[in-house]
Amino acid sequence: MEEQLIQAMENLDEDLVVKTIQSLREKGFDYLSIQDLLNQGMQRVGDHFARGEYFLADLMVSGLIYRKVMEKWIEEHGKSPGKAGKILIGVMKDDIHDIGKDIVCSILRANDFEVIDLGVDVETERFVEAAKEHHPDIIALCGAMWFVEEEMQQAIALFEENGLRKHAKIIIGGACLTSAGIASIPADGYSLNASGAANLCRKIVENNG
Repeated sequence: MEEQLIQAMENLDEDLVVKTIQSLREKGFDYLSIQDLLNQGMQRVGDHFARGEYFLADLMVSGLIYRKVMEKWIEEHGKSPGKAGKILIGVMKDDIHDIGKDIVCSILRANDFEVIDLGVDVETERFVEAAKEHHPDIIALCGAMWFVEEEMQQAIALFEENGLRKHAKIIIGGACLTSAGIASIPADGYSLNASGAANLCRKIVENNG
């Protein structure tokens, strides 16, 4: 049954994904176990894309399926009270790609984080204003386009000017990141995919607890 869910995700078979999750839940599988299987399926989708067997549209479909499943879980079990911590997240200025960010938000909420989602095309000053207003434990800067690495650097510099790094850790993530960018952007952590973001945030909160 576990392999069936992985393969259903890999094959972008939404109906089978939903049906298999229901069967696993009836067998007593918890959220984290199901999430792990979905992540394995998403990894296979990424492998297909890397080999040229899947296209960008297929990646988008996989993201939509994942997001729909996560939102259904939260709807059925109630919105997370945010006991794990508070996270401010948004996609950088001039980048309007939201699927990856939305998947991350769904996973974080399902892992008991409170999430303040600023959306896409977020001005650096808006991040600062929101951080002052909400006092998050973590600020997550996201992006899919290569040019947002510079925006991330500018945002972190502005956070430092406003004294926000004393109170919040800053993480970066998304398809925009290059090895050079990761090395040059002074963040407290990074994740290249949605499945790793929740683990990163949990580690940060636990280390600061």
